[in-house]
Parts: sequence; C-alpha cells; structure tokens
Amino acid sequence: MNKNKKYALIIILVTNAILISFLESFIPIPIPVPGIKLGLGNIITMIAVVFLSWKDVLFIVIVRSFVVAILTRGVMMLAFSLSGGILSALVMLLLYKKLSRFLSIKGISIAGAITHNTAQIVVASFILGQVVILYYLPVLIISAVITGLITGSIGEMAINEIRKKEVFKDEK
Repeated sequence: MNKNKKYALIIILVTNAILISFLESFIPIPIPVPGIKLGLGNIITMIAVVFLSWKDVLFIVIVRSFVVAILTRGVMMLAFSLSGGILSALVMLLLYKKLSRFLSIKGISIAGAITHNTAQIVVASFILGQVVILYYLPVLIISAVITGLITGSIGEMAINEIRKKEVFKDEK
C-alpha cells in the first residue's frame, strides 16, 4: 500500500477512535461501579492490530488517549488512559501476531480489556499511594471479560468486512 493511502487510513482510524471514545463518555452505564465503560475505542485498536504495524497501532492509541483525556476527563486522567491503552495494545499485538491461530479476535479483545483495567488500577494505586484500590481489580476483570467480548464481537465483524472490501490491500 502506498504511503499516502496508509497515512489516510491511519488518520481515519485515529479520528474514528477519538470520536467513538468521546461519544462513549456520554453513554450511561447502568452499573453502580465507577470506572466501568464499554471501551468501544478498542474496536479501532483491534482493527489497527490486524492491519497495521505495531508503530502505527501505538500512534493511534497514544493520539486517541491524549485527545480523549483532554476533551473528557482532563489531563490528570492521561496517566490512566496511556498506561491502559498502550499496555493493552501491546498485549493484543503480541497475542495476534503469535497466537491468532489459537485465539479469536474476541479472545484477544478480552485479554486487551483485562490488561487495560489491570494497568489502570495499578497506576491508580501507585498515584494515590493506596494498595487497597487493588481489591477493586476482580470487579474490573469481570467487567473486562464482558466488555471485551462485546467490543471483540463488534471488532470481529468490522475486521471481516474490511477484509472483504480489501481496504488495506495494495493497488495494482
């Protein structure tokens, strides 16, 4: 794929990741547990994991984290967004590149969601200096399995459609 097309596709993915994450901040989650969200921006990360290089994936995650943190939660939340986003992207990249013949996109998404929540709770514990926050981790892991399955299902459908349409194929 030529560089111009690649850059255009990356810009489209970044823009969609920001938009989806921003819009998600307005969706009320009917669970009385703070910090649980669907993680719909993860759909774009999974698309990037399947079709782009690790550098491109990390670029998308970092830009999305910065913009969404500034627009919705403030700069103080950036540490949480970056730690969760980068670590989950790296785990999903590794699993996809090495184990995709054993794991579905849904399974990779669940692993990414668990990694994201774990990273964020560890960062929160470190920043606040409170180990007791780690007791919240089992609740976040259960929610990560559920939300990871949801976003993984949507991501799998999107990836299959992108493959059918050969969006990331080289032109001849």
